[in-house]
Amino acid sequence: MILKGFDLNQFESSWPNGWLALLLFLGTAVAAEPVKLDKYEVFRINSPQPIEPSGLTFKDQQLYTVCDDSNALFKLNLLDDQTAEAVVDQVLDVTQLSALNLDLEGVTVVDNEFFAISEVHHKLIRLQGQQLSWVPELQGVYAEAYAAGLFQVYNAGLEAVTYLGDNTFLLAAEREPRGLIEVTFDDDFKTIVKQSNQVFAESEHVLPGNRNPDLTGLYYHQGVIYALHRNAYLVHELVKDANGEYQEGRSWSYQHIVKHPDYAYQDMQFGHAEGLAVDDDYFYLVVDNNMNPSLKNPNDSRPILIQAKRK
Repeated sequence: MILKGFDLNQFESSWPNGWLALLLFLGTAVAAEPVKLDKYEVFRINSPQPIEPSGLTFKDQQLYTVCDDSNALFKLNLLDDQTAEAVVDQVLDVTQLSALNLDLEGVTVVDNEFFAISEVHHKLIRLQGQQLSWVPELQGVYAEAYAAGLFQVYNAGLEAVTYLGDNTFLLAAEREPRGLIEVTFDDDFKTIVKQSNQVFAESEHVLPGNRNPDLTGLYYHQGVIYALHRNAYLVHELVKDANGEYQEGRSWSYQHIVKHPDYAYQDMQFGHAEGLAVDDDYFYLVVDNNMNPSLKNPNDSRPILIQAKRK
């Protein structure tokens, strides 16, 4: 265990009170250890064509996902045989956006409408029935976020989104460095009213190998923001400190699930979990294995959905 923030010199000079401080510090450190998600089910996702799911949300208790290789919105139905069925709910008419590929990485719900994020365009997309529109109409979050130190490497753009209420979204910049963008729009979701950008490069958690901290999923549920830290195999809370900066809070580990021989893939150099949804009892994680074959069955390249009991 790494004791961050503990000053040994101060401890020695304050003996014997230092012992009490050390014990309290150790108690805090132990309490911060991730909780192992030991009650779970894993569903292999069947789909009409191979998909790479990258975002997850609930609407009316129904799971939905978007994919970075498909301009479509999918329903995810959990079946009794440990499989999930991905059904096309809506094919997005990208001509309305004068775009070819959207590279959808996240999705959230505002009232009864879906809002998805496009990594390649650094914008939100509003789905009003079959009508699509960019949010905001002009420009986007890129310029301010880049100036603040985000989006510094190729293919490491917007990776997750969740709606916080009051016309405000929280967006995740994926990696190198990872970061958070809190953006508020006008009542029509056409113009940015306020944007704050946070480089969130550090993590309290030890990462294997040469991995960097990342963020690939966000979900707001009952006043709590949950984040998916893919490269550390963790879900953790995001908590604002006294300066209004987000910090890592309580955490839950799913490493033992995705590394289990029944669910691991042949290429495990980096993590694969890319979408997060939360209800009163469970975490739901969707895994984008990029068509990589299962470790156990080289003929099976289906992605998986994990349902893990939180309480």
